[in-house]
Amino acid sequence: MSAPDPADEWLMQPRWLPTLRAGIGVAVLVSAVVALVLAHPWRVLEVVMVAVWAGYGAFLVWASRRERSGTRLEDDAVVVTSGRQTTRLTRADILDLRTDQPGQHAWRLQAVRRDGRLVTLLGVPPSELDRLRRWHVGGPVGGR
Repeated sequence: MSAPDPADEWLMQPRWLPTLRAGIGVAVLVSAVVALVLAHPWRVLEVVMVAVWAGYGAFLVWASRRERSGTRLEDDAVVVTSGRQTTRLTRADILDLRTDQPGQHAWRLQAVRRDGRLVTLLGVPPSELDRLRRWHVGGPVGGR
């Protein structure tokens, strides 16, 4: 399986950022354990501070697992990933593609489903609206 074409995938943040955040979390956890070892004999304040610091590190590692959000354009569908939730929208599922606000104030794209619900296309700039509309009607989408 090859990597997706960068022109067909829009991410909310760089792909490496969650990995960096998890690495920082592991470093924070290790530093908390080292601080606990070096602070022997322990006092209550030191143990509480180390526990809070370790909790922060654990939170960074836990939160980085759910940060892969974005939109990918495939041949037959638009796949929107928000954390662990993935929504696959085929051409038949989408009634219309539009911006969230009219004119120059738009900052995101939305797909209107056939049942009337809106799905925000995460990370897709409004400048890609024409390209996604061409995909929706089955025409050539081309590159950026």
